[in-house]
Amino acid sequence: MQWKGPFEIVATVGINDYRINMRGKEKTFHANLLKGYIARDQDASRGTTDERPPTSSSAIPAASVTVIEDLEGEDFKDSVCEALPELGGWGSEESVNDLNEETVNDLKYGDGMTLDQRKQLEEVAVTYSSIFSDRPGTASTEEHCIELTSSIPVRQRPYPVPYAMRQTLRDELREMEDLGVIRKSSSPYASPVVVVKKKDGTNRVCIDYRRLNKLTIFDPQPMTPPADIFQGMEKDQYFSKIDLSKGYWQIPVRKEDIPKTAFVTMECHYEFLRMPFGMMNSGATLTRAVKKLLCGMDNVVDYIDDLLIHTETWEAHVKTLSELFKRLQEANFAVRPVKCLLGSRIVDFLGHSLGRGAIGLQNENVEKNILRLHYGIDFQKFVEFSFEKGINTGRRLVKGRHRDIPVSHRDRTEKTQRYTSITQR
Repeated sequence: MQWKGPFEIVATVGINDYRINMRGKEKTFHANLLKGYIARDQDASRGTTDERPPTSSSAIPAASVTVIEDLEGEDFKDSVCEALPELGGWGSEESVNDLNEETVNDLKYGDGMTLDQRKQLEEVAVTYSSIFSDRPGTASTEEHCIELTSSIPVRQRPYPVPYAMRQTLRDELREMEDLGVIRKSSSPYASPVVVVKKKDGTNRVCIDYRRLNKLTIFDPQPMTPPADIFQGMEKDQYFSKIDLSKGYWQIPVRKEDIPKTAFVTMECHYEFLRMPFGMMNSGATLTRAVKKLLCGMDNVVDYIDDLLIHTETWEAHVKTLSELFKRLQEANFAVRPVKCLLGSRIVDFLGHSLGRGAIGLQNENVEKNILRLHYGIDFQKFVEFSFEKGINTGRRLVKGRHRDIPVSHRDRTEKTQRYTSITQR
């Protein structure tokens, strides 16, 4: 830990907490993480200091220590992948001992199927029952490679973790080690672990790979935009949704790159055997692996580790599912059965509802956004944003016609020419 500052105390929060202005961002710290800052003037060498207590209108400088600098800043959010390894990553009531309890019997089937159709899908699923598990597999289609612009190891000191969270962190790391996702490390690389508080008040553990990402050569593997995924599905009648079990952890890290993934806590040093979240090219590697798996299957679309099968006929649907399960088994991918839905007429995928010739937003998302606009500042911001956007759009559409925008000479000339040509007819 190191002291930083001085910073201004802008408010007192409760009895022992203070809100600090750190380069334009306000953050709250406990009194134990702060110490007073004594300004040294020209008389400091003679042993005199100004120790007058500050008034309510004066700024109070303070030095503070933080777990991670600019944790709430956009650079942290952008550099760390949206899918981060978090405390209780398997669910609040799950542990490593509960894994592998999900089987083919936990699959969900769509409503409205006949008994014969249900039996057909069950037979296909049982044939490839080995792919259905909540334990991640070890895919053979791709390895995660980490190409760096420098051979100098990235090494950082561990960030402090609150004492109350340390046992939970130990349990999470032990589960990952038991799964073969990580192992103890002696690598010269060391990226720190940081605890991030989520909006719902819970905490998650992230690996801060920002410094390593800055040295990583970018992988340009494209990812299909969500808006393009639904093109051409208006005639499809049958849908199935497949979710890969911990998709990132199913991709092995290339042997020579394993030391680069190393991370450090206050107690231990680990490295990843499977592809970690938060690295610059993790999403690109998984996308490439899945696209190799689906090569030639036009009735299957993918978005990261979510797959959607869409067909016009039932026969084509059963055939496509059988081929997909076969490829998943050959590539040693695992599928999370409780998150799958087979043979449905209507399916929710990436926030959209598909089926019966229509594609629209999920009702729950529409209702959630509408409810937000009913209250306070969200509605005010929405109105201000819409008004501003409308004005700017209108200016572009009717350029030269707004009273604050002068009409150019070229516009006047063109209008005169058009008017003259009309009157001369």
